[in-house]
Amino acid sequence: MADINITQDLEAVTEQLKTSLAQLQEVDAQRQQLAQQIQNLNGIVMYLRGKESPELAEAEEDNPTPIQEE
Repeated sequence: MADINITQDLEAVTEQLKTSLAQLQEVDAQRQQLAQQIQNLNGIVMYLRGKESPELAEAEEDNPTPIQEE
């Protein structure tokens, strides 16, 4: 039967846990940044739609973009 080195195993698992937590924090930061960019772009779209001429808005309603069809 193989000897189990609990101390060494605990250190290895603890190090992997630290690495996984750091990766999670990095991915979460990227997610937050992307969510902020999407929110900013939505605000710009709303602003631009508000400034859009009525004729152009009617034409867009008649011919929606592929994104609007989904």
